[in-house]
Amino acid sequence: MAEHAEGEGGARALLILVRVLGAGTASLLAACVGGGGQSHPKPEVELAQITRWLPGTYNNIAQHEADVKAGRPPHEALEVVIVPIDSPIMGAHAFYLQEMAADDPRRVMVQQVLSFEVTDKKGQIRESVATLVEPRRWREGYLNPELFTAMVQEDLTPMSGCDLFWTRTATGFAGANDPLRCHASDRMSDAAAKNELRAELKSTELALSEQSFDERGALILGRADEPYYRFHKGAAHKP
Repeated sequence: MAEHAEGEGGARALLILVRVLGAGTASLLAACVGGGGQSHPKPEVELAQITRWLPGTYNNIAQHEADVKAGRPPHEALEVVIVPIDSPIMGAHAFYLQEMAADDPRRVMVQQVLSFEVTDKKGQIRESVATLVEPRRWREGYLNPELFTAMVQEDLTPMSGCDLFWTRTATGFAGANDPLRCHASDRMSDAAAKNELRAELKSTELALSEQSFDERGALILGRADEPYYRFHKGAAHKP
């Protein structure tokens, strides 16, 4: 009986050990899955990182000077300021973007309102872009972001079909639209040009590209050699 009881005890101990090892294996597998999840985090995590990196003051002076030094047609030296705004109509992740000449902030070229969200269907990160109906009213709004709390839908013109969809890259994020859905009027022919919008984002870098193609596929707006304007985050603009 004693030998039998000892055998039963040994069997129970072995069973417990198997269960413990099994639990450890399951935990290890879960950790491996978790590790993979860190490599491919949920869209909400990626969205949080994009919206944390995006705000700031950027310029492409280094790119401009490199072009001049190399004897290439230079990219225009620009400054871009992006600030988060509290806009109920644009969602929880909205930003105001203003693009200016680097040597003359009074010469404003672009004013846009951007909004980011995770789509319901595919879980993609979508950036919607809108222009302002009365841009002068919002000029230098980055100095007073509270101004945008008064913005209503009628103040905006959405760039319909021009949404950018963002994905993770080895060093940051990349966004691109569907050029077949994004159109702009070609002033030369009044035909609908296809707009190709692309962006790259790192913690201290932002690259923006816009190219338009006519119905034959010929480039009518943007650069063919290096379409990206490559900005580096720098000191805040001083008005």
